[in-house]
Amino acid sequence: MNEHVLLSLTNSVSHRVSKLFKLTSLNRNKIKADGAKNLGRRNKGTYNKRRGILRVQATQVGSSTATSQLATFLPVEAEDVKGEDARALLQRIVKVPVTSGSAKGKVGGGGVLEVSVVPPPGRAVTSPSANSSRPQVLCLHGFDSSCLEFRKFLPLLEEKKIDGWAVDLLGWGFTELAEGVSYSPASRRQLLYDFWKQYIGTPVILLGGSIGGAIAIDFAAAHPDAVEKLVLVDPQAFASLPPPPSDPPSLPPFLGYLGAAVLKSLPLRWLATWMVFKDKSFANEDSIRIGRLHCLQEGWDRALVDYMQFGGPVVLQKLVEENMSSIKKETLIVWGEQDAILDQSNVEVLKKRLENVKVEYVPSCGHQPYVEQPAALLEILVNW
Repeated sequence: MNEHVLLSLTNSVSHRVSKLFKLTSLNRNKIKADGAKNLGRRNKGTYNKRRGILRVQATQVGSSTATSQLATFLPVEAEDVKGEDARALLQRIVKVPVTSGSAKGKVGGGGVLEVSVVPPPGRAVTSPSANSSRPQVLCLHGFDSSCLEFRKFLPLLEEKKIDGWAVDLLGWGFTELAEGVSYSPASRRQLLYDFWKQYIGTPVILLGGSIGGAIAIDFAAAHPDAVEKLVLVDPQAFASLPPPPSDPPSLPPFLGYLGAAVLKSLPLRWLATWMVFKDKSFANEDSIRIGRLHCLQEGWDRALVDYMQFGGPVVLQKLVEENMSSIKKETLIVWGEQDAILDQSNVEVLKKRLENVKVEYVPSCGHQPYVEQPAALLEILVNW
């Protein structure tokens, strides 16, 4: 597997696995037999026989179901999630149709992709005319993750009367995994822009975490009309990687599927989650379940392999390096002081390449301040 793809694929996790074994005595026996069984179940459909309940579809367009049951597009394993904040967000996730050039080649045609999103509470996701006069914050999750990353942060935005959106990027989360479409960085950017244009329509404070920060940089450079300000939370600026090749080699499919299987595996998810947080109480079974939930959908591995075959992180790295300096928006960089996933050299790279940059550090915090220290992140954002 190409070095750039491998390093970016695991977001700098895989090459630190040996370090983790030296730092912690984490016991994989914490994965209880029943927990492993629940986490490993395949999606058998919308009827959960073990619980004997029929799940209901969220009301279209864009309003969440009024019951405690979850939308049918979510894997049945979502019912195993125990955290109240995550369950509350799961009940608010909806899918909205987005007409986009990213749907080109979709099997069945139509030119439309269903994008999963958590809108502001009480908001009917219909058109930009439905938007309020409140500040709009659009949150982008990290590599191979979902909008559930913002389960603790969105409620705090709402308390401050800020409209918070969390959208699942093409190929990740619960956005439609259609056959025949491209999962390249350009296609991902285009779908995000089309979603913004059709459902938000006003410049947003664009917040991206980890590789979501790199995607935010790429998006802001390409579509400055959609961005008011930029917030980069422990962003992956590719500072630790060598310059990408001008023509990334194609990844053999069998290697791609092998990598996807490793990425989905419980041991790697445990190791990665352990490294993400300074406070290891966050690295629990429910966090694994939440972080792995989207991987249980049919087509997840196909979309991931397609992304890698297009050069995925390598191409994104090249786009960020080429276009970063064109961004003129005010930019806030927030960094967890104990980030064990990325090196702080990313901050120095961004300070040199971006204009109007302010940097804030969150003490006693790892790679995801919006999970581990959401109140501190909110305070920094509000006082910016």
